[in-house]
Amino acid sequence: MDIDRDWSANYNTEAAHPLKPMTALQTYLRHPKTIRALTSKPGDEGFSLIELVVVVAVLAILAAIAIPSFTSINDKAKASGAANTVAQIAKECAVKIANNETPTFSTPSLSGYSVTPTGANNCLGGQGSVITATSDAPAKYPTFSYNVSTGSKDCSHGAGAVPLHGCSTGTGGKW
Repeated sequence: MDIDRDWSANYNTEAAHPLKPMTALQTYLRHPKTIRALTSKPGDEGFSLIELVVVVAVLAILAAIAIPSFTSINDKAKASGAANTVAQIAKECAVKIANNETPTFSTPSLSGYSVTPTGANNCLGGQGSVITATSDAPAKYPTFSYNVSTGSKDCSHGAGAVPLHGCSTGTGGKW
């Protein structure tokens, strides 16, 4: 008895495998996911080197523009704090005088400034009674003063004619 002949006689290959051997492979290769996987190139995903360099260059330019404007924020805040402190003392004096209270004020502590009221912290004015916030670095920060007698608010600085943190010769030294 021939084994090959008995096997082929008892086993119907077409009923067990209705597809021809190459048809399954062809079906797999025609599937959209398979086509997409086989046709994509390794460099198709992600960003190119040129795109990344352009983004880094744009960010560097923006940083070069923005950083210098942030460095002067502390200087402006220090000068504004001194001007506001002198203005607050002037308001405190006005309230105490209006309420017939003892016309004195407390001397605040400021970073980079010294407050030197003349007239022993007296709000009444008198001859030359001036409240002054004097900068430790007059070339960098302005000095603010309030004349209690006249109500005049003046400023000066050692930077010449250049406006400095709210104090300008263009405003006549007023703030």
